Amino acid sequence: MKLLSLCTGYGGLDLAVEEFFAAELIGCADIDKSANLAIEKHFGVPNYGDIRNILNLDIEFDILTAGYPCQPFSHAGQRKGINDERHIWPHIAEIISKFRPGIVVLENVRGHLSLGFLEVLKDLTKIGYDARWQIVRASDVGAPHQRARLFVVAYTNSTTREQSRRTDRAIRGKGSQIVDGSDRKEPGSGFEALSNTHAKQLSTNGQMSRLGRRFATRSELSMQANPDPLVDGRLNVEYVEYMMGLPKGWVTDLPISRAQQFKLLGNGVVPQQAFYALEQLWRHAV
Repeated sequence: MKLLSLCTGYGGLDLAVEEFFAAELIGCADIDKSANLAIEKHFGVPNYGDIRNILNLDIEFDILTAGYPCQPFSHAGQRKGINDERHIWPHIAEIISKFRPGIVVLENVRGHLSLGFLEVLKDLTKIGYDARWQIVRASDVGAPHQRARLFVVAYTNSTTREQSRRTDRAIRGKGSQIVDGSDRKEPGSGFEALSNTHAKQLSTNGQMSRLGRRFATRSELSMQANPDPLVDGRLNVEYVEYMMGLPKGWVTDLPISRAQQFKLLGNGVVPQQAFYALEQLWRHAV
């Protein structure tokens, strides 16, 4: 299964989608310079830049992801919604309509649910997709912060039947298991317990799958002293990286300024949170 990512950022949503659907990322589209460095370092796939460039390509993919800009809908902004110049959903809808991927995974801030989301659902319906959505918090997977986000999975009826069979076959073929909610309810669960669970369940002949390695690295970090929240009286970027469920250096090793690192992390997706959202949404879709 091939995955194309729009508005990729540091790739948090894509790590989760890759693992859940046993998919392979084949390309990205992001214009942010810091995100471009992360894509180059961690994924090594073509970056097509402006998402409108996708319409001129002759490519095939099974899954499309898009964590499109949240500024038009965020309560932290002016909430101009569809009238905001940063509102790029219509371009994403056009890409979905042209290429018709079997599965579409979207992510945005909670405020989108009350502003602009009806237009998204209308467009998906016109294109011929059903959708399920849910607000999921990072704290739902044990993170020490909420970071509530809206996750959407869109599909066609034929997609759910065929894709569910393909997904199940692919996951079984990798020797991995999907973690159910019970793993997160055990006493003492959290990032550390979740990391260890995935590290064990996603291993095949001693080799970790891609997301499994990320969690294993995160687990190793958790066994050490957690990054200090403050360094010289200022918020520590490594601490924010830690709070986002990322391995040490995922963003902080990039050759960008401290301000750019904060911006990239602030716009990112917690992979564990996205994986959990997929568990909940796909279970009802199929």
